[in-house]
This record gives sequence, structure tokens and C-alpha cells, in this order.
Amino acid sequence: MTATGTGIVDTGSKVFPAAGALGQGVLVKTPGALAAAGLAEQPIGVMKHATFAAGPGTVDLLSKQGTLLCKAAGAFSAGAIVYGRASGLVDDVATSSAVAIGVALDAATAANDLVEVMPL
Repeated sequence: MTATGTGIVDTGSKVFPAAGALGQGVLVKTPGALAAAGLAEQPIGVMKHATFAAGPGTVDLLSKQGTLLCKAAGAFSAGAIVYGRASGLVDDVATSSAVAIGVALDAATAANDLVEVMPL
């Protein structure tokens, strides 16, 4: 058993308890219950589906093979390096405390667009 008591995961996604509602594509952090990752926080992954209340939530881990679906904080171009922002969103604005997430494979035209990201 692992520290979480659930065994090893080799599928690229894992179920964690969520503290409350979280949208699809939101970067999340733990330990404890899942919560949206903030600007300078290292996320463990991205919400695969929205959760509407406290309970189980499936996370696509940043270490997974393939791409991730992330929620944009604002507009940016395809090919931009995206960074974690407040509320678990991604944007192409680099700051000294921002955590690089990956390369945007889609352009975001507005806030809350879901975009495909190739993790770094």
C-alpha cells in the first residue's frame, strides 16, 4: 500500500477526495482533499471531469502519457508555454513564481476556454 492507502496507479489518472466543486480542466493540488492550485503552487494534475460538491474527483496526473485538457485564464496562442495561474487556470504570462505546466496545442480565445496542453 502507498501512503494514501490505495496502491500504485499506472493509468495516468487517479481518484482523490475533493473538498468541493471543481471545474473540468482546473489544475489541482493535494495533500488532503483536492483544491484548485494557486499561482505559485505545484499542481499534481488536472480535473478530468467537474465535481459539483465534496466527494471523489478524477485527476489526470501531470506525469501521465499524452496531453491534458486545461482551462484558460485568458487568451493565448497555440505553441505558447502555459503556466499555472490563480484558481487552477493556465495562461502564457510568466512570472518569477509561476509554475510552467506545458505547451498549448490549441489557442485560447477567452477566459475559461478548454485547451489541449502537452505537459513539460
